[in-house]
Amino acid sequence: MAGSVGGGNGSEPEFQVAPMIDVLLVLLIFFMSITTDQILKVDKSITLPLAPDAKQRKVDLQNQAVVNIDWLAAENRAVVKFGQQVCDPMEQVAEFITPMKTANPKLQIIVRSDGDTPAIEVQKVIEQIAAGGVDDISLSGINRK
Repeated sequence: MAGSVGGGNGSEPEFQVAPMIDVLLVLLIFFMSITTDQILKVDKSITLPLAPDAKQRKVDLQNQAVVNIDWLAAENRAVVKFGQQVCDPMEQVAEFITPMKTANPKLQIIVRSDGDTPAIEVQKVIEQIAAGGVDDISLSGINRK
């Protein structure tokens, strides 16, 4: 018979290991790229403010985006980054967020700011995020020293 399995001699079909290894390597690369993308969104140079009552928020990679505010004390100004994009002027925050909000109505924005950043600068960024149409905004902090 032309389509028989196992060669026709009654032996059991062999388990092919090579395709399984290929699938596992593809999955490994996929998950590594997702993790790397999420890590790149967090600016490690920012020292988060202390918030003793802060609660851990559930990570939702599909619906969350991060805005980083880095305070440059020497220049007395804030540098705002949306992902890897520096938003200068600050109004670019709304320009970047608007199409994302249109594509994803469940979009949540997490604002990470230096502890030294004046509250008025954080407020300006939050206003730009709101101008982009996002109403689910969280401030990031640490609850321990």
